[in-house]
Parts: sequence; C-alpha cells; structure tokens
Amino acid sequence: MGRDLALHSGLPVTLAYAPTLSIIIPALEVDRELRRCVDSIRILCSDPSRCEIVLVVPSRCIEEAQSGFPEEKVVGECFPNIYGAMNDGVSRSCGRYLYFLGKDDVVLPLLVDAIEVLSNQSPDVVFCDVYWGERGIYSGKPSKLKIIGKNLCHQGIIYSRQTILKYGPYNRRMKVQADQLVNTKILWDRKSVKNFVYLDKPLAWYSGTGYSSSVRDRLFCRLHPLVLEKYVGAWAACLLRLYRRLKS
Repeated sequence: MGRDLALHSGLPVTLAYAPTLSIIIPALEVDRELRRCVDSIRILCSDPSRCEIVLVVPSRCIEEAQSGFPEEKVVGECFPNIYGAMNDGVSRSCGRYLYFLGKDDVVLPLLVDAIEVLSNQSPDVVFCDVYWGERGIYSGKPSKLKIIGKNLCHQGIIYSRQTILKYGPYNRRMKVQADQLVNTKILWDRKSVKNFVYLDKPLAWYSGTGYSSSVRDRLFCRLHPLVLEKYVGAWAACLLRLYRRLKS
C-alpha cells in the first residue's frame, strides 16, 4: 500500500521495486504504429525489471490497449492533450528514469547502451541524437545557446525522475513546446550542478511528420520572451524580440 502511494504521489520509489527506465507513450489510437513502437522496444529490452512501457490512452481505448498489450501498463488519460498524457504517464510510472515517445516512433539499438549508462553512471539526463525522417541525423548534443531558439528532440532525451519532478510538470495548456520550457529550465539552472551524458548516436527514429511538426504552439510563442527573461536573462529575451522584428 505504501509503495503504491509513493508511486502515485510522484515520490521516489524503493529501488528494489523500480525498473531502471519507464518509456511513456501517449497514443490516441491503438493501431499498427503503436504495435511497431512497442515491439521495437521489447526487441531490445524484454526484461520488465529494466524497462517498463506505459501506454497512456483515451478512456475509449483502455480495453483495446489492455487486450492488445497485456504485458504493458495501460493508463487512461486524465486530460485530452499530449502534455497532460505525459504528466499522467509520469505519475503512474515506476522507473527511476523517464523517456517519452510518440506511437509513430521507432527505438534503435542505442537503447541497450543507454540503459547501461543509466544503471552504471546515474546521470540526471542522457542526451542522444535522433534520426529525423528523411533528413538524416538530428544532433541531440545539449546546448544552452541552442535551446534559446530551438528545442531538442524529446525522442533523444532520457530524464531522471528527480529531474522531471524538479523542473516539471509539463504545461498542458501548451500544444507542442512545453518540453522546450522544461529543457530551458534544466539547461539554464545555474544553482544546480547537473550530471549530463551525451551519446552521439541516434536513440530513435522520428518520422518528422507528426502532430508536433504541423502545429504551431501559440501560447509558447507568446510566453517565450518571458520564459527567456526569467530563466536565461533579459539579454536573451531582447535578442528573441529583435529577431522576430527583423523576421517580420
């Protein structure tokens, strides 16, 4: 009972019970793409003590997901949006580390090495590259300057649970860039010494044609200068405003 309360409250779980990694997959449908994504993970990591998969689906899909994926944890979303589903996955997962995927993503063999890094080095965040559709490799090397104007691909980032609890949760009012807000806070936190690991190989394949690539996050765009002013500095907000004026 106490262990269940700890998990659902977001408190650290006893390491003897916690898998190394929770892979959280929000999905609006239970379909072949979701099967491909889950299978790509299980081919590389079949041991549930090292890797659990958490599927976050609408209430209408819960029974179908439980039937199609009996060995995975199925969670009904509380709020109907991507970041609400990601927060639901965090609160219902058990892993010491958290990795977020879309159902159209495919995990690559670097996952095996990444789990070893998590087990042996206990980093705060692991950054990796990502295959981006037909464009080729998208670098996931962490950069404080890069995050000011452009986000890192979440398919290439594994966070410790403590990191997400400290800098999250995700703002569910944002459509596609709430993770950029979290990443900005992580990279620009001057008061905390963080242990980052960068693996310069692709961790996943991302189609580059999903929801996030076709939708503009108007709330984040409106708040972005204020975010930079608060977490980076007034100079960064001024540069962004200047860039927007010149671009328009």
